[in-house]
Amino acid sequence: MDEAQSAPEGGDDARRDHEQPARERWRSASPGKVRSTRLRRSDGDTEKASEGRQRSAPTQHPESSNARRERELGKRDGATRERNAEQRREAKRQYARAWYAANKPLHQEIQRRYRERQRAENPDDFRARLRAANQRWRDSHREQVRQHRRDKDRDARTAKSESAARYYAAHADEVKQRKREKYWADHEKSLADQRQYRARERWRRANGLPPQRLHRATGTERRENLAAADSFFTRVRTAEEIGRLQSERGTPQYLIDEFVRSSARDRAAAHYAESLARGEGRLEQDLRPTHAERTASTAAEEARMDAVAAAINDRLRTQPKAAEHRMPVADQTPLMPPIRHGLSR
Repeated sequence: MDEAQSAPEGGDDARRDHEQPARERWRSASPGKVRSTRLRRSDGDTEKASEGRQRSAPTQHPESSNARRERELGKRDGATRERNAEQRREAKRQYARAWYAANKPLHQEIQRRYRERQRAENPDDFRARLRAANQRWRDSHREQVRQHRRDKDRDARTAKSESAARYYAAHADEVKQRKREKYWADHEKSLADQRQYRARERWRRANGLPPQRLHRATGTERRENLAAADSFFTRVRTAEEIGRLQSERGTPQYLIDEFVRSSARDRAAAHYAESLARGEGRLEQDLRPTHAERTASTAAEEARMDAVAAAINDRLRTQPKAAEHRMPVADQTPLMPPIRHGLSR
């Protein structure tokens, strides 16, 4: 009787309205249970679907729409969280860079104090970690380290030679043993290298070529060469200096004449093409040389080339020039074939 009196009047609707705030509080406090309950109900509703609904969607995916929605929301929330985390990390990196740029001396002092404290607490471990860190840096910057060594050896070649001589004097047996091991490690390659070197030297001596000598310029020499090149090409020359340079390294006259002729032809061809584009084809007759001019130019060019060839042959000839033999005029007459009488088979 008490329960009947405590229930709100008005039937099921009034009772649902009375219990609604409690349900909302329970849903807010237990979202996981609410989600699992919805999933179970959706799976049960899917199994109990009517025959008409199955006919309307015969290829429906067995996964419920609520489950798909939950999965999509989860993926979306995961991508959002990852994006927000990356944005926070980037903001922290930018803040750290800005702080380091503004407080570089302070940061270096903090690092120095930290290293001193680590060295005082455990010297052996500190030296081991320092060697490992240096080795990691060298492994990740191999090309930079090699270039630094090459520059150092090139700029201080005397010191490098003296250091190599001292090392060889103190470790001669080790160096010889390494050479022998390298030679026998790939014996065929060593022999092939030797054959290639000997063949190249034989070819060089047979052709009268000097031995190959390479001179590596030091850093000081490179800087001096660059300064000399800049001063040579950038300074203003006087008329006397230009004349002296032209006399020392003058261009042969025949090359100058050929350049002038080719330039004139190029200008004429360009002007002719431009005139055709403008519809002025009447200039063709004025620019085209006559047959006599072409014949004379060709004959002059052939005579010049013959003279150049004869001069080169006279300068390079090692044997006296043989006398030219001419065939008698009678021998130059071709023989007539014999006349045959009758039918020939």
